[in-house]
Amino acid sequence: MTTILKAVEKGELLTAVTTLLGYTPTESLVIAPFRGTRSHGALRVDLPTATDADALAAYTAEWLGTVVRLGGVTMIAAAIYTDGDQARHALLAETLRTMCDLLGLDVAAIFYATPATWGEYFTGEEHTEPAPALANAPALAAGDQHAGIELPVTDPALAAAVASATFPTDDEASLTAMLEGVLTADLDAPEPSTLAHLAAVMVIPALRDAALIQWASDEQTGREAVAAQTAYSTAGTAIPEHLGRIMVGDTMHRPEPARLGAALAACRIAAAHVTGHEHAALLAAAAWLSWALGRSTHAGHYLDHAAQADPALTIVDVLSRLLATGTLPAWIFIQ
Repeated sequence: MTTILKAVEKGELLTAVTTLLGYTPTESLVIAPFRGTRSHGALRVDLPTATDADALAAYTAEWLGTVVRLGGVTMIAAAIYTDGDQARHALLAETLRTMCDLLGLDVAAIFYATPATWGEYFTGEEHTEPAPALANAPALAAGDQHAGIELPVTDPALAAAVASATFPTDDEASLTAMLEGVLTADLDAPEPSTLAHLAAVMVIPALRDAALIQWASDEQTGREAVAAQTAYSTAGTAIPEHLGRIMVGDTMHRPEPARLGAALAACRIAAAHVTGHEHAALLAAAAWLSWALGRSTHAGHYLDHAAQADPALTIVDVLSRLLATGTLPAWIFIQ
């Protein structure tokens, strides 16, 4: 059931922006796009490192361009979250407002929020009390954008069991069934053979890509992806366009976040209990799944570690380019 938040005062609007994100970020710009008076989400990006006028103009143009891809966006509210002096980011706020004018976007407010104060740029009014609460607002997740980024703690006994585990040889049906099964597996007490099986599949690039496609769609599409990847590997047959589009996020079909999240959890715990190429492959899969969920910060973290573990992983180069250009999957913009 969708929760509707009504913000009347400016302080309530800041609370609403934070609530749309789901957590309180640090050193971030958050933009909430509106269609009329309604917004369904928010985009968070790291604050820019360069602060000259040209760099800020390019930065704001890039991220406003990202949010207007939603279509029908008429207004934004934004907030700059910083642990330092909010005045350092006044030029960013001014550039953002100017760029909105050029794009024909109304600006409801551009806030700042520090650990001690909050306020709105251009008004001069500063508050030391917390921003007002909103009725019915869901609780924020603990931590900032980096929360939950580290892999689970390795259990040496489980790692040893995974290393010695056996599992049956796959055919297409058993492979896709296993990939579906990990979505509902008990990860508080994972089966060593399941983690070993998952790791063995993910280390094969063609099967890894098929797995990611399945988790972003359904088992039937997964079977199609396995067959297509096998044909490509053995005979050079082109991958069907609709499958390739899923891999690069160029499709308006929105995956179920619960499927992606469950797959991510499975890959994370498996990565924590294997080493070498398998560890790297699972981290790369975790990066793609994080990116597919719109969590670019997490995706970048996993990619960096995957590249360190196995510099030859080609998916690292592909995803790194997407992250470097701020590219998000098209389905992120579907509501």
